[in-house]
Amino acid sequence: MPDKILLLNPPGKKLYVRDYYCSKISKSNYLFHPVDLLMLSGRLAERYEVRLIDAIADRIDDASCLTMIDAISPDVIISLIGAVSLDEDLPFIKRLAKDGRRIVVSGDISLENTEKWLDGYPFIDAVILDFTSDDIIHYLKGNHSAISGMVYRTVKGISKTNPARPKNEAFFLPIPRHDLFSSKNYRFPFVRHKRFATVLTDYGCPFRCSFCVMSTLGYRYREVENVIEELKTLKRLGKKEIFFIDQTFGINKKRILDLCQRMKEEGFNLGWVCYSRVDLVVEEVIKGMKEAGCHTIIFGVESASEEILKKYQKGYNKTQIRDAFRLCKKYNIRTVATFILGLPEETEETANETIEFLKELDCDFASFNVAVPRMNTPLRQKAIREGLITSDLEIMDQGGASIAMPTRHLTMEQVQDLKKKAIRGFYLRPSYLWRRLKGVSSLYELKEQVSEGLTLLKGI
Repeated sequence: MPDKILLLNPPGKKLYVRDYYCSKISKSNYLFHPVDLLMLSGRLAERYEVRLIDAIADRIDDASCLTMIDAISPDVIISLIGAVSLDEDLPFIKRLAKDGRRIVVSGDISLENTEKWLDGYPFIDAVILDFTSDDIIHYLKGNHSAISGMVYRTVKGISKTNPARPKNEAFFLPIPRHDLFSSKNYRFPFVRHKRFATVLTDYGCPFRCSFCVMSTLGYRYREVENVIEELKTLKRLGKKEIFFIDQTFGINKKRILDLCQRMKEEGFNLGWVCYSRVDLVVEEVIKGMKEAGCHTIIFGVESASEEILKKYQKGYNKTQIRDAFRLCKKYNIRTVATFILGLPEETEETANETIEFLKELDCDFASFNVAVPRMNTPLRQKAIREGLITSDLEIMDQGGASIAMPTRHLTMEQVQDLKKKAIRGFYLRPSYLWRRLKGVSSLYELKEQVSEGLTLLKGI
């Protein structure tokens, strides 16, 4: 039985975001708390001594990180790993393996053909496929028969479990050890105070967007009271803002209204940001969210092409997008529109249509991503079939610092140029810059937005 567990976000040459089966280079300066490790921390801390090293947040280089790990001398290291940083992650993790020490990883790169992937790296002992489950505890206790979602080594070889992806079921999460994640370098441009925390109230997503790994994870949610207890802990820790990292906040209307009502009753006075979908936004929900402290919602718009929206199973249309943004404006909730350029059907015309549609929405912020054939997604299989990528493509950056594939009609260079055009066309409008300046609510927010903006524009 282990005594000491180290949660590790390994060093990197760039500002890597390895998080929730997604990895990318931060497009500006943002870096929120790594949710995989955060969610594991509370469950592990009930039984073991838990330590954390976030070498990305604290800008710790390889040599210093190794020295810190030796000083801690953990029995088990649970490390993040990412497709964007794979050529750095694997050599570093290999150096951590010592007699009697187990190395467990969590990350996007290991989601597809996991058993074969693990077989190629003998210094890794196990892969976590659901960081919200009890599997890690069963694994560490040697209770292998109870594991439902891990791939791990035994004396007989590699064992693999294939869990039935959960559908709309509740789960309990021990309160994460937010106190361990105390670095002052965590930052997110849409929060309004530096003392913010990241909270997950559900896991996965029931929607079927075929470019997204979240649709492959199933869907589970925490009971409202479980979330409220975590928010009470964060209030005691002095947090002022929350980033709800649910991939689709508001899936169950009654649950979200209950959560918002409880937040009001408790008088938390927390500002917060979340992701949601335009087809979930109705006035009753928006009103309840606003009254509970929500000031910013991030929507996946993705494209202005109705054909592309339909082909990738987004489940909504441009009319619903317009209506959702108007409703948020009515309640003075800021909006962030995220877009994906470079899906296989993308042409210069559809990309320009998206850029113009973005201006029409009059959103407060925009995030421009490029299509990435992520592991275990239908998009990846489609890209392989159409010859847009080869099946051995592993290193990818969802943030778009590098382009992973062309479209049927555009080269990778053209996709990159269209992304730059979109950023310039949106952020460099004088009317937009004036509106953003008038909209800031604090000196902290002003400094963060200026810093983020300058970094973003420097990249183009």
